[in-house]
Amino acid sequence: MFKSCGKEMEKKRAAVFAGTTEGRRLAEFVIENGYEDGVDFLVATEYGSEILRDEGNLSVFTGRLDEGDMKRFLKERGISVAIDATHPYAAVVSENISKACEGSCEYLRVVRESDYRGEESGIIEAKDVREAAEKVDALGLKTLVTTGSKEIGEFSRVKNAGDMIVARVLPSVRSVESCLKAGISQANIIAMQGPFTLEMNVATMRQYGCRVLVTKDTGKPGGFSDKAECAALGYKVIVIRRPAEETGVTVEEAEERIAKEIGQILSPVY
Repeated sequence: MFKSCGKEMEKKRAAVFAGTTEGRRLAEFVIENGYEDGVDFLVATEYGSEILRDEGNLSVFTGRLDEGDMKRFLKERGISVAIDATHPYAAVVSENISKACEGSCEYLRVVRESDYRGEESGIIEAKDVREAAEKVDALGLKTLVTTGSKEIGEFSRVKNAGDMIVARVLPSVRSVESCLKAGISQANIIAMQGPFTLEMNVATMRQYGCRVLVTKDTGKPGGFSDKAECAALGYKVIVIRRPAEETGVTVEEAEERIAKEIGQILSPVY
């Protein structure tokens, strides 16, 4: 029985949909404050699961869930607040989480601040990955793609994609397989964990003879500014805009919410 001021307290649980830098920061916060027993972490991939498990003894659930799966999970685990710390470009996932919470628990979206200042010299905008691939094809220059493996197949439409596209993706089997399926040659697949410095980006561009870099507005956690700055050095940088303007909370505010929800639970009185 958990008690505070002589009154019984209902044990509450929080769920964090992770897989990003923000998710890892929340994992660190949970471990540092001893909230492991009150928080579940959900990630889509085994790679994401490994990253979180390296942080400590966390409750981690792995797999891609649709809205129905999420709703069942939240109900079965008795979740009172769900924190959406997924990628800024995972619009469909965020929508599913939000809908799954309706009538079940509170939904909080962790919003990553944008570093994008708009089109400048050397910066080219694209509304989505498909348009970015079309712009790469039109430029006809060797290109470093840093948008991840999930949509790398869009770049298979680029002429001579096997030689013209260099893909930098997360170091997982699934990521590499996606690149190979898209027709990218093994020699042009870079499997590394970011974020990367400006110097590292430039060194990679020079090493592979790239004149174009494709990125998303991933903010500071995704090393966006260090990629965008390549434009000032004479490279073309194609920026895929975010799906939509978001409102939500900061990581610090999400930490406060977890502390309020879970931290009120005191040690059992024997």
